Amino acid sequence: MHTTQTPQRGLAGLRWVAGLRTAVVWLAGVTVLSIAVGFVAKSLTTLVDHPVFDAVERAGTNDWTDVLSTLTKMGNVWQTQRLAAVLAVGLAVWLWRRGQRWWMPLVVLPLTWIVSRVMQFGVAWIVDRDRDAISLLGTNVGAFPSGGVMRIVTVTGAAVFLASYYGRWERGRTLAGYAVVFALGVAEAYFRGRLNQHWFTDIIGGIIVGWAFLAAVAATVRAFDPSPRSTTPAADDTTHTSPVPAAPEPTR
Repeated sequence: MHTTQTPQRGLAGLRWVAGLRTAVVWLAGVTVLSIAVGFVAKSLTTLVDHPVFDAVERAGTNDWTDVLSTLTKMGNVWQTQRLAAVLAVGLAVWLWRRGQRWWMPLVVLPLTWIVSRVMQFGVAWIVDRDRDAISLLGTNVGAFPSGGVMRIVTVTGAAVFLASYYGRWERGRTLAGYAVVFALGVAEAYFRGRLNQHWFTDIIGGIIVGWAFLAAVAATVRAFDPSPRSTTPAADDTTHTSPVPAAPEPTR
């Protein structure tokens, strides 16, 4: 006698309550951390930010800063929106071909961009760096944290996490992926800093907040879908053969 288990399909195996609870707890924790880092950054304005700002101003502009003014756009709002969309579609196609939850990137990446953007605005409003001082300096220095740095880390980092989690990447490949994310974050931090588009502590804050938010995304996905596996019948259907009872011994 043969029986076949029902293959995991669609939304089967997801833990909605655990995922939502994890998202709320982690988001609250990251927000509190971000606000704390923001006030520390604000307290360092005179000690750290003004000297760095003045040093960059003295360095002036040249052909290199002209190049940076283009490169730094990779962290801008529209650019990261499009990047998130391209990565989401690319990962969705890849997971669909693997027979896995192809819709996850289409949900996770847009939500990562939207929620991180909302949190950034909230933290900037609470920390409220001195706009009067900024206007006196005669520059459009951004607020805490640096949104460009934060966005490039969260968007590319979320894509690497989804690929490594569902693709079951080995440790070395996963670390290489996150190394690329780190390099992009540091590059964007340098671009913004060299162009004096942010206080120096805003930029460092963007890196910290970006990675903390990425950790929240990873924890939420793991809680929501703790056992990612192929959803194709070929991969999940298992056939079990019932044991055949032994024939009774003849009566003597």
